Amino acid sequence: MLSPAPRGGRFYFMETTTLPPVAATHDYSVGMRIWHWANAALISGQLLTILFLKVIINTKAAGPEFQKALGPGVALSQQQSRALGHVVSERIWNWHIGMGLALAGFWLLWTLMQALDPAGRRFGARLVAAARRYRLAPPAEHADARHVLLAKLTYAAFYLFVTIMVVTGLALTWADDVPWLHSLEHSVKEVHNFTMYLIIAYIVVHVGGVVWADISDDHGLISRMVSGEDSRKPDQV
Repeated sequence: MLSPAPRGGRFYFMETTTLPPVAATHDYSVGMRIWHWANAALISGQLLTILFLKVIINTKAAGPEFQKALGPGVALSQQQSRALGHVVSERIWNWHIGMGLALAGFWLLWTLMQALDPAGRRFGARLVAAARRYRLAPPAEHADARHVLLAKLTYAAFYLFVTIMVVTGLALTWADDVPWLHSLEHSVKEVHNFTMYLIIAYIVVHVGGVVWADISDDHGLISRMVSGEDSRKPDQV
């Protein structure tokens, strides 16, 4: 736009740039809160199934436990012991797959939310807003702006991890029915397992960061993600 500027007793017009308003950097909408806590429950449930299979139950080494439970009057062969272990592991894997399919459904819900939400609420807009704030922040606010941007970048990493987990999980689910997926099963499983460790690392960092922020400089953060209500004053947001 053009604005008058005095010079030597006369007015000259100079061109100034009006920056667009910064998009909201937080989203506590009902849809986002449901998506957040449903994902937390489903991912935690999936990790628990892995914990049960690999550590708590360990069906591959459960033969002596089966024999002990049946008593001395019943002798289990190694093949029968493996069959019983397979029944137990199959049931737990079915839970794992069911929760994975539900996670895929919520991933699709998030994708639709991003397409249908107002522009300022979309994650991409909030990430760009955080980057813009960091770039334009005065020195006194630079550290806070960097913290917000890093938080948004970790969320972006999490969305990427979930996308990889969903795609590779679906591929493994139907690997036995689709020949070309079956040929890639080993590689896909390696990516799926590695991404699981990345998500575990993210959960540790995320929970620690949220708790720290809630007790230090962003009081009420956890309650806002539960209720959606922001009791802070406008100058505190």
